Amino acid sequence: MPSIRIPYTFRKGRKGETVEVTLPSPGYAGTAPQPPLTAFDPRLQAFLRVNFDVLYDWNIQTGAIYFSEQLDEMLGLPPGAFPRSLEGWLARIHADDLDAATAALWGSVTHARTYHTEYRLRHDDGTWITVSDQGVVQLDAAGQPSNMIGAMRDVTAERDALRAVREAEELRSVLFRIPSPAVRVDARGNYLDVDTDALTFFEKTMHEMLAGNVADDFPPAVMAVIVDELENGQGAAELEVDCHVKGKVKTLILTVIPCSLGDERGYFLLGTDISERKAMQVELGRSERALRRQATILDERNAALRVLLEQREQDRAELEQRIVRNVEQLIEPTLDRLSHMLTHRPERMEVEALRVNLREIVGPFGERLVRAEGTRQPLTRREAAVANFVRLGKTTDEIAETLHISRSAVSFHRANVRRKMGLPKGGPRLSTHLANLGRS
Repeated sequence: MPSIRIPYTFRKGRKGETVEVTLPSPGYAGTAPQPPLTAFDPRLQAFLRVNFDVLYDWNIQTGAIYFSEQLDEMLGLPPGAFPRSLEGWLARIHADDLDAATAALWGSVTHARTYHTEYRLRHDDGTWITVSDQGVVQLDAAGQPSNMIGAMRDVTAERDALRAVREAEELRSVLFRIPSPAVRVDARGNYLDVDTDALTFFEKTMHEMLAGNVADDFPPAVMAVIVDELENGQGAAELEVDCHVKGKVKTLILTVIPCSLGDERGYFLLGTDISERKAMQVELGRSERALRRQATILDERNAALRVLLEQREQDRAELEQRIVRNVEQLIEPTLDRLSHMLTHRPERMEVEALRVNLREIVGPFGERLVRAEGTRQPLTRREAAVANFVRLGKTTDEIAETLHISRSAVSFHRANVRRKMGLPKGGPRLSTHLANLGRS
């Protein structure tokens, strides 16, 4: 039975499997040269049945393996730098793909079936390329596997494109389920796909939308974002845009999301309709400006009203002071003379009655005048009457006789007036202080 050289690296994980093969001794080098291929070689005919970039021919029984020079180029190596051995091939496979690749190869060799798998090979620059590997097992006259003829093809770009398309479709399935306007466009802004919310927002049919371009419905800033991303690769961007839809202005918060469309760059435009919120903000701004204007007008009117009230209060206070002073200066002296002339005569009672009535009239004026002119506490009616007589220069006896109270009562009220006006003992005379207040 012929020997099949299976390297230890390939055999170590398959101890439990049994095959009818005889392994060569550990010292066997397996360096016998391979015969050259010709156009009529049945191995080449078998190989041509598969799509290939790199050709290989593995002599299973000797372990010798031939790789065409395209393998060095595919891995970024100088010509002939890739080891022409099964061990060299295994050493280049990504660790996560090694078990699957060796399992597929082992099954093909031991069961003489077609070999077809994908795995990643390490490029010389440290990156990984995805390889599609296909091969067929040739049997010798005894029915034993003698050779595997196959080919490798770099499918990295294809797989990346398929993965990008798959990711774009997954992104579409997510974005187009969101209840918001969403469209997909190419790098030139042409519409490729539109969801129903976008049709509702722009008030168009699917045919109308797909026949158009971003420039038809969006402001120039959106296309500028797409061009900028295409040139600089800045990723997703967000902006607020106003769209003119059949004479109306509608506002979107628009997110521009890059994606791949096969070999080209594409974009999803996902919008959030904030037209109502924007209109409310505009109306709120108008209301705020109107309220500020009303507040300004009210402040001006209040200021004018305060001035008028202050003027009126000042006029009233001046009027009261004039009344009190006129009574004190013109009427009271006349009543004093009449009262003195009518001493011991009944008519004096009429004069005193007139005096009392006059005091009742001007009493409130006097009280307010006293409160406004520096008292710490309001004066009682009796204290205000005593204060008025003191202001006129009346003596305690005269005040007592006029008010029909005792001298001690007059002294008591005078003391209260001094205290409420904050006049210390031994300070200015009460009559002088009150006279000064009347003249101020």
